[in-house]
Amino acid sequence: MNKLFTATIISAALASASVSAQTLSIGSNAQGSLGYASAAGVAKVATEATDLKLRVVPQGGPVVVLPLVNNGELDFSIALSVPVGFALGGKAMFKKSGEQKNLRIVTTMFPLLVGLYVRNDSKIKKVADVKGMRMGSKFTKQKIIAILSAANLSMVGLTPKDVKGVPVPNGVRQVQDFMAGKIDAVVWSMTSGATMQAHAKVGIRVVSLPDTAAAKKAMQKRAPGTIIQSIKPGPRFPYLSKPANVMAGPFVLVASTKTPADKVYQVVKAMHGNKKKLVTTHKAFNGMNPKRMHLDIGLPYHKGAEKFFKEAGL
Repeated sequence: MNKLFTATIISAALASASVSAQTLSIGSNAQGSLGYASAAGVAKVATEATDLKLRVVPQGGPVVVLPLVNNGELDFSIALSVPVGFALGGKAMFKKSGEQKNLRIVTTMFPLLVGLYVRNDSKIKKVADVKGMRMGSKFTKQKIIAILSAANLSMVGLTPKDVKGVPVPNGVRQVQDFMAGKIDAVVWSMTSGATMQAHAKVGIRVVSLPDTAAAKKAMQKRAPGTIIQSIKPGPRFPYLSKPANVMAGPFVLVASTKTPADKVYQVVKAMHGNKKKLVTTHKAFNGMNPKRMHLDIGLPYHKGAEKFFKEAGL
């Protein structure tokens, strides 16, 4: 009887050790991408700050990774908020795979800032003024830019049909054609090297987006998971002479309803308390604000994350 009791205790201890040593996975884009680097940063910090072990599993883009998270084959993933929104609704690039209803936001991390800009001497003063003007179109190798551009236009009731489309393969080529005088207005990353080059070469001016409930609703209908964010003049935005509103699509850590709430709770807590360590893994984490990890981007949060945010007074 004593031997049986002892064997039972040992088995229970081994099972407990196995659970505590369980490795959780974070899906990401290929090595060398921002998605992979930020996933590696989260894995490192969470592993060091908790009794969890996180491992990065590079798989591909969101069309590949998010269904794996939805099905519980991966525990977490790093993604831009817009594809997550489309995945939840089964829209755009997820029409074939259908609604990924189990996906949940764990935390917002740092934003991709996308603005509408023109030359300094342009007659375009507000978003509505781009009607009839030349803008990039098609974006055959970077469809997400076409989506973000359409979302910017929708804020004032315009569609891509209201401008003169200039076919380009990607966002960088769009900026190159803008500098060459072939395009009048650009929708592109506010911090990209191409944007800085355009400012240095021809001088740019950001067209501030309207910050109203109606404009936000229209924007999120076209690009779910986005918000309107104000940026201010400074070294990061040398082309600004005054504050301007731009679109922000945050990079997010995402899980599914199948990812245990206690594991999600621990990961969020580790990230919240270790921004400095995250920054050492990639400078993009400089853009993460621990007080704004729970931004309302119109997408549902995981219960484990909600529990931490409430405890932290967020």
